Amino acid sequence: MNLPAGASAETRPELASPKLNPDERRRRRRLRRSLWTWLIVVVLLISAGGTALNWFIVDRDPEEPVEDWLDAMVDGRSRQALALFGDFRGGTGAESMPNAAYRQAEGRIDAWKIVEVQRDGDRAQVTASVHWPDGQVPEGAEQGEEFTWSVHRLRRTGPLNDSWELDSVDASTLTVAAPGVREIAINGERIGLDPQDRTVADGAGGQWQWEALPGRFVVDLPQGDHYVLAESIPPVEVLLGDPQPQEVVVELEPSPQLWAEADQEIAHSLEDCMRSSSVSPQGCPVSRRWAEGGVPRAGASDDAEIETPEAGLQAPEPGTEITEVEWELVSRPPLWLIPDETTDSALDWVADEQAEAEARLSYREDGRQVEEIVRFPVHVDVTSDGRDARIEIALR
Repeated sequence: MNLPAGASAETRPELASPKLNPDERRRRRRLRRSLWTWLIVVVLLISAGGTALNWFIVDRDPEEPVEDWLDAMVDGRSRQALALFGDFRGGTGAESMPNAAYRQAEGRIDAWKIVEVQRDGDRAQVTASVHWPDGQVPEGAEQGEEFTWSVHRLRRTGPLNDSWELDSVDASTLTVAAPGVREIAINGERIGLDPQDRTVADGAGGQWQWEALPGRFVVDLPQGDHYVLAESIPPVEVLLGDPQPQEVVVELEPSPQLWAEADQEIAHSLEDCMRSSSVSPQGCPVSRRWAEGGVPRAGASDDAEIETPEAGLQAPEPGTEITEVEWELVSRPPLWLIPDETTDSALDWVADEQAEAEARLSYREDGRQVEEIVRFPVHVDVTSDGRDARIEIALR
């Protein structure tokens, strides 16, 4: 700011800096020293914490990644085991097996012991003996068998950042080829089949793939769903030391639950039709003599399919009064679902129509009692993804 000629800060008191007394200056110096002290303490604590964290989580010795790998197999921690490889998708690039499914796998080791470490600079060979639960030793293996893993050291900047990693892991792939059902079961655990996760697409179905650690895997369908296996699938096994890709094919057939739901829909449709007071109800079996609206059917006359307590039943005439209409279900064929050969989907089913249902229709025609035996097919179309079903019934 420019001051008028002859003016100074001394002549303008409002522009002069306030003078601090000695006590205030000492207080401010102490405050600055305290803040600097705490800043240094925080920096030191963070550095010490990072160093301690590295100390605990970084594999500093060659055998440590092997120990982590074996512990993960013993505990059934599939996802964590594959993360040791440095890739969340594991060594093969497939989705890792959910822990719940791997934890239920038989044929997993349940104990191990490091027996030898041979180190050569930044590389090493680590040998361990392994044990399986009694009765679950894989074919060709033996208790206490020794396996060797190769590891290498990764050098990184910073204190205690060098670590050892496995060259590769004992893992392979489990591929499941299935129609477009919503879920399957692996070792009894439900696993969703998202179409976006397919490795190979085939209509609504295709192939899904998981990375599988050593153990035995049983592929099935969840209990209580709309499907069961048409043929049971033998267990497949990924062997420690020699993991090979495994593939299974899921073939379906309707489960008792889907049969029951379809049968119940048929029963409801028949009940609705049998309650009708029309000789030709819409979407139901109809009279062979009378069409909708009381119109005589063309060619309807005396017929062996029509029974009457009186002889000489004549062809129906327009204007005839129809009263006291009653329907009664006499019989219906048992439901038998078969694949719908008109579609390419393994999730579409129809009812076998080799036999027909039979109903008795009785009414008064201008005061005369008439009875008809009406035979009709039961059309059933069923589509289910394993949990939700669309069931369509047609009775004519």
